[in-house]
Amino acid sequence: MEPRLVQSQTQKLILSPQIRQYLRLLQLPLAELRNTIEEELAENPVLEEVSADPAEDSAAVPPNGKPKDEKGTEELRFDGPVDSLAKLDSDLPDGLYPNDDLSMPEQEEFRRQRDYQESLITKKESLSDFLIWQCGFLELTESELAIAEEIIGNLSDDGYLRIAPEEMAQSMGCFLSEVEKVLKAVQGLDPPGIAGRNLQETLLIQLERKGPEAELAKKIVQEYFLLLEKKQWDHIAKKTKATLDEIQQAAKLIAHLDPKPGRTFYGDDSLAVIPDAAVDFDDSDPTKLVVEIHDENLPEIRISPYYRRLLRDPTLDATSRKFLKEKLQAAIDFVKALSQRRTSLRDITDEIVKAQPEFFEKGFSHLKPLRLKDISERLRIHESTVSRAIQGKYISTPQGTLPYKSFFSSKLDRTEGGVESQKSMMEKIRALIQSEDPKNPLSDEAITKILYEEGVKIARRTVAKYRELLKVLPSHLRRKQ
Repeated sequence: MEPRLVQSQTQKLILSPQIRQYLRLLQLPLAELRNTIEEELAENPVLEEVSADPAEDSAAVPPNGKPKDEKGTEELRFDGPVDSLAKLDSDLPDGLYPNDDLSMPEQEEFRRQRDYQESLITKKESLSDFLIWQCGFLELTESELAIAEEIIGNLSDDGYLRIAPEEMAQSMGCFLSEVEKVLKAVQGLDPPGIAGRNLQETLLIQLERKGPEAELAKKIVQEYFLLLEKKQWDHIAKKTKATLDEIQQAAKLIAHLDPKPGRTFYGDDSLAVIPDAAVDFDDSDPTKLVVEIHDENLPEIRISPYYRRLLRDPTLDATSRKFLKEKLQAAIDFVKALSQRRTSLRDITDEIVKAQPEFFEKGFSHLKPLRLKDISERLRIHESTVSRAIQGKYISTPQGTLPYKSFFSSKLDRTEGGVESQKSMMEKIRALIQSEDPKNPLSDEAITKILYEEGVKIARRTVAKYRELLKVLPSHLRRKQ
């Protein structure tokens, strides 16, 4: 078959640069948005932060993002002959910049401030750093220290060893006995239980430090671990020939051990969340909810009046004019995208408030079913736009600071008609389990029957799934004798 040219007509959806800019800013949380604005200010000379001086702010950009010239027109005219690139610096009016020193670019100044702020933050010590520091007190040879570092490097965040000693010996070209010896030494470090290969070994490592009083507990964990998981105390008592009271005391000792010895070094223990919006009751009308978008700490930006005047300079050369046109268009797109982001976030928050009024007063048990599609249809925007807008964002409410996605939930049918949200159903299951008799806990089947009597159609397997999401054990493991 001979090659030939074929002309065809197709339809494709192509996003304009303005839409791409808007979608990029829309998905940024508040903290990242502030960094993006500061970077844009540093990179685009046409953008500037609004000064506190009212005289300077008189030339600010109107809300629609189109800068006005001195005659009040919103259209920018790019015409006139060209001249020299040096005009960009030589024609700067006196007093435009407070320091009158243009030797240091704004981007360099921004990096210097950021580096200084980051230097004030003290990095939290990691688990691996702590263990390697302890290895310095062990009598290890150079090769053994290398094995220890390899073991520490293969620990999970919880402190478990996730690689087999045989595999490690093969990869390092050493004997298995050497790896086992060093592993025993690492398991003797703090925190207790570190470098266990499974939960059973982790508990045994900790019990080794308890001394003679933990002998029965060690025997239970080592020989009857499956019975321990099922809390079958009678069977354990028969096999160990110990009294039920002794078994209970040993079980209490085991229960106080740490199943995840590495979690004290988790890096995200102190996560600071900055809400992008707040919903609260109006002081003047307690029945009315008020929405507030948190953007007061963001830099207020505008198009620089100086560069707009410079573009109308007939002596400006073509290279400089082209550069300023590109930067001006980018600045206008950025300002518009910021405004559209704020509008979209407010509209979505308003719709959430309209859909979930009872939640803000009574909590998750009164959360109604709500889908992204419901919001997108009401606002006549695409569902993916709603998803981008709420991604990684939080909202401050009378019930606490919550992710935006908390307000969205699938629905369950009720026997008498109507629907129930998935999250309100999980709260009902949690409440039933918390109020149950510890000696006779509710099974998944029993919970299903109770909910059906309350008018909710739900399958037993769905109750089991929600219970697992709530991290609640099955009824036979919750039973207390």
